[in-house]
Amino acid sequence: MRLLQSGRSTQHQSEDGGANGARIRAIQDRRVKAIILGGGFAGTTTAYLLQKEGYEVTLIEKEPHLGGGCRTFFYGGHPFMYGPRVYYGYSQKIFEWVHGFTPIRRFPFELRTFVESEGRFFHYPIHEDDLPDMARYGKIREELALRDNSKEPKDFEEYWINRVGRTLYDMFVNNYSKKMWMIGDNKIFDIFKWSAKDKPIESGPKGAYKDSIIGYPYALDGYNRYFERMTEKVKVIYGISPRHEIIKHGHYGKYDVLISSTPIDEFCGYEFGELPYVGRDFTVFILPCKQIFPADVRFCHYAGSEPFTRITEFKKLTYHESEDTLLVLETPSKKNKLYPFLTKANMELVKKYQESLPENVYSIGRLGTYKYSTIEMTIQQAFEVVSKITGKPNPMKDEWRDIGDVSLIGKDRKAAS
Repeated sequence: MRLLQSGRSTQHQSEDGGANGARIRAIQDRRVKAIILGGGFAGTTTAYLLQKEGYEVTLIEKEPHLGGGCRTFFYGGHPFMYGPRVYYGYSQKIFEWVHGFTPIRRFPFELRTFVESEGRFFHYPIHEDDLPDMARYGKIREELALRDNSKEPKDFEEYWINRVGRTLYDMFVNNYSKKMWMIGDNKIFDIFKWSAKDKPIESGPKGAYKDSIIGYPYALDGYNRYFERMTEKVKVIYGISPRHEIIKHGHYGKYDVLISSTPIDEFCGYEFGELPYVGRDFTVFILPCKQIFPADVRFCHYAGSEPFTRITEFKKLTYHESEDTLLVLETPSKKNKLYPFLTKANMELVKKYQESLPENVYSIGRLGTYKYSTIEMTIQQAFEVVSKITGKPNPMKDEWRDIGDVSLIGKDRKAAS
């Protein structure tokens, strides 16, 4: 990417110990400047960690508030988000990090999917105890006996049929996926490791994400206080779209390091083409009853012909007490960028963008790496990018779990030299 220019000169980097020596001296002189684009979990966590290292940090957020898709809003006195941003992960260290800034209430968690052909809800992931209650149980049992998990699938559809058979695939996955991604054929996906959690049919207790830490903030304003705490000592500029041209022309002054959590193709000026995303339209409404969903069910998926994919009852996450209840209905849309469209061709384009990033420029977060990531994964990335910038060990290094190639965050300059 040719449009971004660092404020540190090559000559300065080469004196007395190279770039690391220059960085240390500059930090001691309080002259190292970092610009961060985007104020969600990726941007605010990185801002906090860098200011703790002595960097002068400016964070630019295009909205009038922090939090991105994890911001809590209120409607009719009810707290809600545009999407149920439940905390779930596997790292005790990272959970304790978040919990230290905004305490998290842990709770049991069940998912239900409405299967139109059966006219009822079933647990999801598909549970073996539910199979005998399905109208086509005989056919399902035959297909499960014939499945061949050793076969290497070539696409998403084949992957699922190999694991659960055609009938269960059609009931739970086929139409839901087409609706979710706004496509006509699931065979378009040639990357699919994320889809079945490696165990498409569950046994034992019927909770979802059973091996994980799962919960939601105690505070009614959700994660909002986390974002505020992260940026207490950071200069935040609101309401400006942080395009690379603005940075190039020095509108915010020179910088020593630049971290973007904005869409990587947009950040690079679409130099190699635009990456596709799928978003959501959200319908927020209140019903005159205390509660709708069963005890541990907090949102439900819909796998049939209905246009929406998910309904969340937010008081089941927030524990807000009221005589009525707020629900958020989600319908797939192209109006915003929430879910990267993962194919091998798209990931090759992402790699091209990542390799074009200049030294001291990094791209992180779900939009910056073009990879679905949880809150835990995003915080892992923030720690990793700060480790790359400062040269200090990453205290969360042993906490990686299935977040992919961390080199996607930015080039490892030492390894590349």
